Amino acid sequence: MTNRATIGRPRSPKIHQAVLKAAADLVLAHGFRALTMDAIACAAGVGRMTVYRRWPNKAAIVMDAFVSKVDPGTLFVPAKTYKDSIRLQMRTMAKAFRGKDGALIRALLAEAQFDPELAVAFRERWTMPRRIMAIAYFQQGIRDGFLRSDVDPNAMIDVLYAPLYYRLQMGTGPLTDAYIDEIFEHAMKGLQKILVNNS
Repeated sequence: MTNRATIGRPRSPKIHQAVLKAAADLVLAHGFRALTMDAIACAAGVGRMTVYRRWPNKAAIVMDAFVSKVDPGTLFVPAKTYKDSIRLQMRTMAKAFRGKDGALIRALLAEAQFDPELAVAFRERWTMPRRIMAIAYFQQGIRDGFLRSDVDPNAMIDVLYAPLYYRLQMGTGPLTDAYIDEIFEHAMKGLQKILVNNS
Protein backbone atom coordinates (compact mmCIF):
# COMPACT_ATOMS: atom_id res chain seq x y z
CA MET A 1 0.00 0.00 0.00
CA THR A 2 1.29 3.47 -0.90
CA ASN A 3 1.98 5.74 2.03
CA ARG A 4 0.27 9.03 1.14
CA ALA A 5 2.38 10.92 3.63
CA THR A 6 5.54 10.07 1.69
CA ILE A 7 4.37 11.30 -1.70
CA GLY A 8 2.96 14.64 -0.58
CA ARG A 9 -0.07 16.54 -1.73
CA PRO A 10 -0.60 16.59 -5.53
CA ARG A 11 -0.09 19.95 -7.17
CA SER A 12 -3.26 21.81 -8.05
CA PRO A 13 -3.61 22.87 -11.71
CA LYS A 14 -5.88 25.68 -10.50
CA ILE A 15 -3.15 27.11 -8.27
CA HIS A 16 -0.60 26.69 -11.06
CA GLN A 17 -2.71 28.71 -13.48
CA ALA A 18 -3.49 31.35 -10.86
CA VAL A 19 0.23 31.93 -10.28
CA LEU A 20 0.97 32.16 -14.03
CA LYS A 21 -1.87 34.63 -14.57
CA ALA A 22 -0.78 36.74 -11.62
CA ALA A 23 2.79 36.88 -12.90
CA ALA A 24 1.77 37.93 -16.41
CA ASP A 25 -0.67 40.56 -15.13
CA LEU A 26 1.92 42.05 -12.76
CA VAL A 27 4.57 42.30 -15.48
CA LEU A 28 2.16 44.12 -17.78
CA ALA A 29 1.06 46.45 -14.98
CA HIS A 30 4.40 47.25 -13.31
CA GLY A 31 7.21 45.79 -15.41
CA PHE A 32 9.47 42.81 -14.84
CA ARG A 33 12.00 44.69 -12.74
CA ALA A 34 9.45 45.56 -10.06
CA LEU A 35 8.14 42.00 -9.89
CA THR A 36 8.86 39.83 -6.84
CA MET A 37 8.03 36.25 -5.94
CA ASP A 38 6.10 37.50 -2.91
CA ALA A 39 4.02 39.87 -5.04
CA ILE A 40 3.13 37.00 -7.37
CA ALA A 41 2.08 34.82 -4.42
CA CYS A 42 -0.05 37.62 -2.98
CA ALA A 43 -1.77 38.36 -6.29
CA ALA A 44 -2.44 34.66 -6.86
CA GLY A 45 -3.84 34.23 -3.35
CA VAL A 46 -1.38 31.52 -2.36
CA GLY A 47 1.37 31.18 0.21
CA ARG A 48 4.87 32.28 -0.76
CA MET A 49 6.28 28.78 -0.16
CA THR A 50 3.79 27.37 -2.66
CA VAL A 51 5.41 29.54 -5.31
CA TYR A 52 8.99 28.85 -4.19
CA ARG A 53 8.40 25.08 -4.27
CA ARG A 54 7.31 25.19 -7.90
CA TRP A 55 9.63 27.76 -9.50
CA PRO A 56 13.26 28.73 -8.80
CA ASN A 57 12.80 32.43 -9.60
CA LYS A 58 10.43 35.02 -11.04
CA ALA A 59 11.93 34.66 -14.53
CA ALA A 60 10.90 31.01 -14.66
CA ILE A 61 7.34 31.88 -13.62
CA VAL A 62 6.96 34.66 -16.17
CA MET A 63 8.34 32.52 -18.98
CA ASP A 64 6.03 29.66 -18.08
CA ALA A 65 3.14 32.13 -18.13
CA PHE A 66 4.15 33.44 -21.54
CA VAL A 67 4.76 30.03 -23.07
CA SER A 68 1.45 28.66 -21.81
CA LYS A 69 -0.38 31.53 -23.54
CA VAL A 70 1.50 31.67 -26.85
CA ASP A 71 2.84 28.14 -27.37
CA PRO A 72 -0.22 26.75 -29.26
CA GLY A 73 0.34 29.41 -31.93
CA THR A 74 3.89 28.24 -32.56
CA LEU A 75 2.86 24.79 -33.78
CA PHE A 76 2.81 23.87 -37.46
CA VAL A 77 -0.69 22.62 -38.18
CA PRO A 78 -1.84 20.74 -41.29
CA ALA A 79 -2.89 22.94 -44.20
CA LYS A 80 -3.63 22.51 -47.92
CA THR A 81 0.10 22.57 -48.69
CA TYR A 82 3.41 22.49 -46.85
CA LYS A 83 3.93 26.14 -47.78
CA ASP A 84 0.52 27.15 -46.42
CA SER A 85 1.23 25.52 -43.06
CA ILE A 86 4.26 27.78 -42.57
CA ARG A 87 2.29 30.89 -43.55
CA LEU A 88 -0.54 29.94 -41.19
CA GLN A 89 1.88 29.41 -38.30
CA MET A 90 3.49 32.80 -38.91
CA ARG A 91 0.10 34.50 -39.05
CA THR A 92 -0.98 32.85 -35.78
CA MET A 93 2.18 34.03 -34.04
CA ALA A 94 1.70 37.56 -35.39
CA LYS A 95 -1.90 37.61 -34.17
CA ALA A 96 -0.77 36.67 -30.66
CA PHE A 97 1.93 39.36 -30.75
CA ARG A 98 -0.61 42.04 -31.68
CA GLY A 99 -2.31 41.78 -28.28
CA LYS A 100 -1.26 41.56 -24.63
CA ASP A 101 1.13 38.73 -25.45
CA GLY A 102 3.06 41.11 -27.66
CA ALA A 103 3.33 43.65 -24.86
CA LEU A 104 4.54 40.90 -22.55
CA ILE A 105 7.22 39.65 -24.91
CA ARG A 106 8.43 43.22 -25.53
CA ALA A 107 8.87 43.66 -21.79
CA LEU A 108 10.70 40.35 -21.48
CA LEU A 109 13.02 41.04 -24.40
CA ALA A 110 13.92 44.42 -22.99
CA GLU A 111 14.58 43.18 -19.47
CA ALA A 112 16.50 40.13 -20.66
CA GLN A 113 19.29 42.50 -21.69
CA PHE A 114 19.87 43.32 -18.02
CA ASP A 115 18.66 40.24 -16.11
CA PRO A 116 20.78 37.08 -16.61
CA GLU A 117 18.14 34.79 -15.10
CA LEU A 118 15.49 36.09 -17.47
CA ALA A 119 17.85 35.84 -20.44
CA VAL A 120 18.51 32.18 -19.67
CA ALA A 121 14.83 31.44 -19.06
CA PHE A 122 13.82 33.17 -22.29
CA ARG A 123 16.37 31.23 -24.32
CA GLU A 124 15.70 27.84 -22.70
CA ARG A 125 11.91 28.03 -22.36
CA TRP A 126 10.99 29.93 -25.51
CA THR A 127 13.67 30.53 -28.14
CA MET A 128 15.43 27.16 -28.33
CA PRO A 129 12.34 24.89 -28.12
CA ARG A 130 10.75 26.91 -30.96
CA ARG A 131 13.92 26.70 -33.07
CA ILE A 132 14.27 22.96 -32.53
CA MET A 133 10.66 22.42 -33.61
CA ALA A 134 11.02 24.65 -36.69
CA ILE A 135 14.33 23.07 -37.72
CA ALA A 136 12.73 19.62 -37.65
CA TYR A 137 9.79 20.85 -39.72
CA PHE A 138 12.01 22.52 -42.32
CA GLN A 139 14.29 19.48 -42.52
CA GLN A 140 11.22 17.40 -43.28
CA GLY A 141 10.32 19.88 -46.02
CA ILE A 142 13.77 19.42 -47.54
CA ARG A 143 13.48 15.62 -47.41
CA ASP A 144 10.03 15.74 -49.02
CA GLY A 145 11.25 18.03 -51.81
CA PHE A 146 9.24 21.13 -50.84
CA LEU A 147 12.39 23.13 -50.08
CA ARG A 148 15.74 23.31 -51.84
CA SER A 149 18.20 20.67 -50.68
CA ASP A 150 20.81 23.32 -49.84
CA VAL A 151 18.53 25.33 -47.51
CA ASP A 152 19.97 25.96 -44.04
CA PRO A 153 17.04 25.57 -41.59
CA ASN A 154 18.68 27.91 -39.07
CA ALA A 155 19.05 30.64 -41.68
CA MET A 156 15.48 30.01 -42.85
CA ILE A 157 14.20 30.62 -39.31
CA ASP A 158 16.05 33.94 -39.15
CA VAL A 159 14.80 35.04 -42.57
CA LEU A 160 11.16 34.27 -41.76
CA TYR A 161 10.87 35.26 -38.12
CA ALA A 162 13.41 37.99 -37.41
CA PRO A 163 11.19 40.62 -39.12
CA LEU A 164 8.33 39.79 -36.70
CA TYR A 165 10.48 40.38 -33.64
CA TYR A 166 12.07 43.49 -35.16
CA ARG A 167 8.71 45.12 -35.90
CA LEU A 168 7.34 44.04 -32.51
CA GLN A 169 10.31 45.46 -30.62
CA MET A 170 10.94 48.60 -32.67
CA GLY A 171 7.31 49.52 -33.34
CA THR A 172 7.92 50.29 -37.01
CA GLY A 173 4.47 49.06 -38.03
CA PRO A 174 1.65 46.62 -37.25
CA LEU A 175 2.04 42.86 -37.56
CA THR A 176 -0.79 42.49 -40.04
CA ASP A 177 -1.56 39.42 -42.15
CA ALA A 178 -0.58 41.47 -45.22
CA TYR A 179 2.84 42.18 -43.71
CA ILE A 180 3.34 38.51 -42.82
CA ASP A 181 2.33 37.45 -46.33
CA GLU A 182 4.79 39.87 -47.90
CA ILE A 183 7.69 38.59 -45.79
CA PHE A 184 6.65 35.02 -46.45
CA GLU A 185 6.37 35.37 -50.22
CA HIS A 186 9.72 37.15 -50.54
CA ALA A 187 11.45 34.49 -48.45
CA MET A 188 9.83 31.49 -50.10
CA LYS A 189 10.85 32.61 -53.58
CA GLY A 190 14.41 31.85 -52.61
CA LEU A 191 13.80 28.90 -50.30
CA GLN A 192 11.25 26.92 -52.26
CA LYS A 193 12.21 24.25 -54.75
CA ILE A 194 11.30 25.32 -58.29
CA LEU A 195 9.32 22.29 -59.45
CA VAL A 196 7.05 21.54 -56.51
CA ASN A 197 3.63 22.31 -58.02
CA ASN A 198 2.83 24.96 -55.37
CA SER A 199 3.45 22.49 -52.51
